[in-house]
Amino acid sequence: MSRQYDAIIVGGGVIGSSIAYRLASDGLSVGVIARDPVGSHASGYALGLLNPTSQTGNIESLIHQSFKMHQEILELVQEESGVDVQARAMPHLELALEQSEIAALMKEHDRIAAFSNFTCEWIRSDEIKRLDSRITDKVYGGLLVDKVIAIDSYNFTLATAKAAKSKGVEYFLGEAATEIIYDHDRAIGVVVGVDRIHSGAVVLAMGPWSGGASLWVDIDIPVAPQKGEILRLEKVDPRLEFHVHGFTHGSSCSILQKADGTVWLAATVEDDTGFDVALSEEARKSLSLRGSRMMPFLQSHPISLQTACMRPVTPDGDPILGKVPGKERLFIASGTGGQGILLAPVIGSSMADLISTGETGIDILQFGMERFSAT
Repeated sequence: MSRQYDAIIVGGGVIGSSIAYRLASDGLSVGVIARDPVGSHASGYALGLLNPTSQTGNIESLIHQSFKMHQEILELVQEESGVDVQARAMPHLELALEQSEIAALMKEHDRIAAFSNFTCEWIRSDEIKRLDSRITDKVYGGLLVDKVIAIDSYNFTLATAKAAKSKGVEYFLGEAATEIIYDHDRAIGVVVGVDRIHSGAVVLAMGPWSGGASLWVDIDIPVAPQKGEILRLEKVDPRLEFHVHGFTHGSSCSILQKADGTVWLAATVEDDTGFDVALSEEARKSLSLRGSRMMPFLQSHPISLQTACMRPVTPDGDPILGKVPGKERLFIASGTGGQGILLAPVIGSSMADLISTGETGIDILQFGMERFSAT
């Protein structure tokens, strides 16, 4: 590992791999340092739902840009990698499980209907039952949004990494960076074991472990792990042709049948659990209860797998993107929460622009780490 690279990326998840892919597409030499195999954590266990209409706030515009990029690159990345990302386009069905939710959903209808690339209509409870008779009778209507995309998050992460490799990116798996090498305040490489790897830029894309790099950069990186669990149920027939979502029993729940036929119930949200990824009976019961409230037949449907992973979250819920304050040629992309898969293309593109040219036409300025500086 004595090579010189144009850029070294610390972190081989979907964000790090997307940045590497874009940089290599621009002709830069890139090395990726990853402690674990590609897709071992949240990038490989996420639901894989690409639905920009569910996002509001600061991130909304970025999410929609990234969704369009997904539509443009999914087929290309599959061709370059030889990996099937198992993409399925389908309607999204947002259920009103309580009468009190109708007014809020009608406002959501107006917001979503304004997007030119989506259609949104309010449908009555009897219309919902005609769409799929397995949906609960205790529903007061819903929004039908056409169309969102579901992909396999592990396959997409793997495909992105393999496509990056096909462009010359070198992955060093099972290796951990322990220090950033500086020339004054300019990042010029990283230390990995006994090796010093030099580069023209260093990118921190370390997901929920980003906070651990605070000592390397002389500034607090406010990213913490958030635990999430998902249930995978055995195949159902006939196939569920919608992504079904609703709020019940104090939280939200997604029901999504993947291309392989398994049905996923997602997801729990737990803060302040550290890096604990132990499976919990509480999460299993909670997800089963939420899912069966929307589709009662799932209550007795066999569970094939339960998974847990850690999402990288920030205090304000928005990602951290851009340059590390006070340093030259040091960049960070983290804190994507549960939207890493959806945000990956736009983060890859904007960060690659910033690294290779010093600027980007994608508006990420508001997501800089400076916003957490002392007031």
